[in-house]
Amino acid sequence: MKLKKLFLAKKSVYTIFTAFSLLFFSCTSISLSVPVPGQRAAKISNIYVEYYTLGDSYYKLENYDKAAEYYELAMRKKEQYWASFYQLAKCHVFQSKWNDALPMYKKLLDRDPENASLKASLAYIYSMQGDFKNASKIYEALLEEQPKNQDYLENYLALLATQEKKFEKKYSLKFLNAYDALKEEYPDNKNLNIFEEKYKALMKIKDELVSEELNETELSETDLDAENENLESASDEN
Repeated sequence: MKLKKLFLAKKSVYTIFTAFSLLFFSCTSISLSVPVPGQRAAKISNIYVEYYTLGDSYYKLENYDKAAEYYELAMRKKEQYWASFYQLAKCHVFQSKWNDALPMYKKLLDRDPENASLKASLAYIYSMQGDFKNASKIYEALLEEQPKNQDYLENYLALLATQEKKFEKKYSLKFLNAYDALKEEYPDNKNLNIFEEKYKALMKIKDELVSEELNETELSETDLDAENENLESASDEN
C-alpha cells in the first residue's frame, strides 16, 4: 500500500515536472522567436520602402538635402533603384547642383529617349549651366513636336533673351516667332510682359533692317545701272 502511494506520489511529481517543463519550453520558444522563412528579407525590403517614403516626405517639405539622403539609401534596393534615382536627380535640380543633375538626366533619357519631360529638364539644366547650344537644340526639337506648348515657348524665349552678342542677327527672328506663338495661343500668359520690351525693341530693329535692306537693294540696282551704262559707253567707243 505504501509502495502504491509512493508510486502515485512520484507519478504526480513527474506529471507536474513534465507540465512545468513544457510550460518553460513553450515560454522560451516564444522569447527566442524562431524566424519565419523569408521574414528577414521582408523586413529588409520594408526598411528600403520606408527610406523612400521618408525621402518623399522631406521632398514635399522642400528639404532636399534630407530627401536626397533617404533616396540614396532607398537606391540600394534593386526594385526601387530607378524610382529613387529619378527623385534624387530632381533633388539635385532644386538644389541647383547642375553638374550632379546633368549626368543623371542623361542616363534617364538613355533609358527613355522619347520622354519629352526628361528632354525639357535636360534643356533647362543646360541653360542653367550656360550651355546655350545644347539647350536651344533641345528646345527647338521639342517645339517642332509641340509648337504650342506654353512651357517650352516660355523657356525658349528666356533662353534666347540671354544671348546679347549678335542677338539681332542670329536669334531675333526665332525670338519674334516664339513670342508671336506664345501671345497668340496664350494671350493671358503672365510672363508675356517680361518679353514684351525685348519684342518691341526687336520689331523696331527689324523695321530698320528691312529699311536698310531696301536701301541697299536700291543702291545695288543704281550701281548696276551705272555699270551697265559704262559698259555700253565703252562698247560704243570701240
